Amino acid sequence: MNDRYDVLIAGYGPVGQVAANLLGQRGFRVAVFDVATSIYNLPRAAHFDGEVMRVFQSIGLAEAVLPACAEVKGMHFLSAKGETLLAFDAPDGPTSNGWPAGYLFYQPDLEEALQDGVRRFSSVDVFPGHEVAAIDNRSDGVALTVRELASGEEKTFEGDWLWGCDGARSLTRKALGIELEDFGLDQPWLVIDTLLKRDCELPKLALQICDPARPSTYIPSCGRHRRWEFMLMPGESAEEIEKPDAYWKLLSKWITPDDAEVIRAVVYRFHALIAKDCRRGRATILGDAAHQMPPFLGQGMCAGIRDAANLVWKLDAVRNGLAGEALLDTYYKERAPHVRTIITRAVAAGQVIQATDQRMAEARDAAFLAADKRHHNIGEPGAFDLRMPGLAGGVIDPQAASGSLIGQLLPQPTLEVEGERIRLDDLLGGRWGIVTIGGVVVTPEVIGAWGFLAPHVQQLYGEAGAMLARWLGAKAAVVRPDLYVYGTAHTPDDLVRLAGVLRAQLSC
Repeated sequence: MNDRYDVLIAGYGPVGQVAANLLGQRGFRVAVFDVATSIYNLPRAAHFDGEVMRVFQSIGLAEAVLPACAEVKGMHFLSAKGETLLAFDAPDGPTSNGWPAGYLFYQPDLEEALQDGVRRFSSVDVFPGHEVAAIDNRSDGVALTVRELASGEEKTFEGDWLWGCDGARSLTRKALGIELEDFGLDQPWLVIDTLLKRDCELPKLALQICDPARPSTYIPSCGRHRRWEFMLMPGESAEEIEKPDAYWKLLSKWITPDDAEVIRAVVYRFHALIAKDCRRGRATILGDAAHQMPPFLGQGMCAGIRDAANLVWKLDAVRNGLAGEALLDTYYKERAPHVRTIITRAVAAGQVIQATDQRMAEARDAAFLAADKRHHNIGEPGAFDLRMPGLAGGVIDPQAASGSLIGQLLPQPTLEVEGERIRLDDLLGGRWGIVTIGGVVVTPEVIGAWGFLAPHVQQLYGEAGAMLARWLGAKAAVVRPDLYVYGTAHTPDDLVRLAGVLRAQLSC
């Protein structure tokens, strides 16, 4: 056990687990605390997208999590009559991320793979059954008072930094005095998780059923797991609707007790909230501690994992003397607009799904049915844009033109390297990268200008190079460790300029 840690993590759900893997991979000394003594045995989150799979890939766990997953086939919005109002279908095969558009998963199995990953790192200590009781956020670090629940014994742990991954009721957020902005959504829904006992004829697609008499959601999940969500109507109570007679009546059009076992039936209140800040000195909040959104687009856990991927390379740069602490302020500057966009879209989707006025629902249905194009692939614009936004500011080339691909996630082709097929991210290896296309020469002047970061230089040819050239509209790209494009270049001089601009940004 270490006397002092680089990073203390409060909370060991999926976001805390990914954070521990990312930090352990970079050699940080980490202590993680959670009240649970084992993996929570029921599912909560249900979806992650191709970008999050790239994060799992970056920590060497993509293949480990796949058995807990099934590829997303799509999501359709249906009227009460079963008419397709809007459809998002997943394209066959890998998308620009190098993986399918998204996955449905069974959370206990996913967490087992992520926790197994953490065990690879001797620098990471995990303390299950330990509750964070108090936080002392000092100018030179953080001290946590931690209570072992079994014995009641309290201990003090010190670290240079604290990451609060402790969920919607975050003690870290409260202790730091960070307020939440409320988007005004507070709607109770009954969430029913089941395990199938036998094969049943159920849809392969996720369905948003826009029935004003009872809005509902069906999620096919993976393996034997299936989920239904039903909106509570006026006058209904959680106590009554959580009873077996009530929820089996709701499920009766889909399954019977002979078909499936209900493993959980709980009312949740869907909220839309975002923190007004995420950092106080040496402490930062991530995941549900920093933002909460309704589940209609399946992006809640994804947002928290993006938080960790964004923050880890910045803290690493600060630790290694490559940047000042001001770099950590760009975490909120970059993540808040991204999360706000997703929350706004999820709330808009919820407004469509949750319409309970019959006339409004009929007008909504007529408008969608009259639309010229109601079918889209995931990743294409539609009535609800399911494409992930890029970075509007922060650590990107400040000379980026509006509407450029700077600040967007770099596509991931698969390359042929010495007879092996390797995904591009594996070659970049979580470092800064310079990706050149079509034989652009990385001159000694470029190497010298970028020496302070020692980026990985990858030249692309053939089909992969042509694909990225079309996407970029440039001959080279500078790529951040989290795979967002920092800047683009046509000449070696452009690359030298970008090195100077980035050096100035990091030294602030």
